[in-house]
Amino acid sequence: MRSVLVATDRIAAEDLTRLSKFAEVVEAWRMNDAEILPSLPVVDAAIILGWPSFFTRENLSRMKKLRFIQTVSVGVNQVHFQDLPVRVTVCSNAGAYSTGVGEHAWGLLLAAAKRIPQADAAIRAGGATIEGFRAEAKDVMILRGKTMGIVAYGGIGRAVARFARAFGMDVVALTRRRGGDKGVRFYRGAKGLKTVLRLSDAVLISIPLTRLTEGLIGARELGLMKKDAVLVNVSRGDVVNQRALYEHLAANASFSYATDVWWYKEGKETLETEFPFSKLSNFVGTPHISGPSTVASGEPQGAAVTNTVRYLRGLRPRNVVDASEYQRSG
Repeated sequence: MRSVLVATDRIAAEDLTRLSKFAEVVEAWRMNDAEILPSLPVVDAAIILGWPSFFTRENLSRMKKLRFIQTVSVGVNQVHFQDLPVRVTVCSNAGAYSTGVGEHAWGLLLAAAKRIPQADAAIRAGGATIEGFRAEAKDVMILRGKTMGIVAYGGIGRAVARFARAFGMDVVALTRRRGGDKGVRFYRGAKGLKTVLRLSDAVLISIPLTRLTEGLIGARELGLMKKDAVLVNVSRGDVVNQRALYEHLAANASFSYATDVWWYKEGKETLETEFPFSKLSNFVGTPHISGPSTVASGEPQGAAVTNTVRYLRGLRPRNVVDASEYQRSG
């Protein structure tokens, strides 16, 4: 019988039972590293959330039977592809977070477009008056009739596109697939990215962080956007160049950035930034809660188990990752 290592305690009991019908389940999260070691050589597949500490290069070299890794997360930038043999297929959990993260992205957009954090801060500081704050009403964006740009058009992008159309917005999107949803204008490649940025009043970043997309949005790209645009990021902080963003926000008070994701420092996402974004009134941030709130629903874990079962049944798993997009040269 095959063996599946489960390296997260977030999998529901009923999903573990479902998985156990197709393989022996090794609940690694219940064990210390010494207890896990004897099981590694017989493991055929693994379900992970982050990158397990015991997945060292040495231990992976002992896992001769390992052929499949399924992440509970959508992003796979935490996977050490350089340490994995070519035989190992890695699958993301794309689509499992679409509704939850899409709703959070829309909340960030509304907060920034309607200047809600600024109004709330003024009231809490004291001394604000209704009459005095009405002077700021000219900076509030009415979304109907505006253009929503999406970079890129995956599950989260589709969810946000639905919200945007419901608000009466036009939708343009960057994609590398052919075809697409009605009511959305699609663009491709570097030229397409520039077009989406130029046309949009609000832009959603939902593109995976890879070696090709790190720093994708820099000073040149920000300069292409409208002066009063809103940029929303629910992908990874490092898709946006930190210095370029800070300088753009500091120089353009009418431009807004709203994010649930942060930059990596020493291999870990952190709220500690190189520049004082929290001092800027046109910066809105939440501490990466869109994904965890979706995990709390149990849907992503269920989707991860379902895809693992597909693999165990000999079917082609969904969301297979192209490892070359994450491997760095040198």
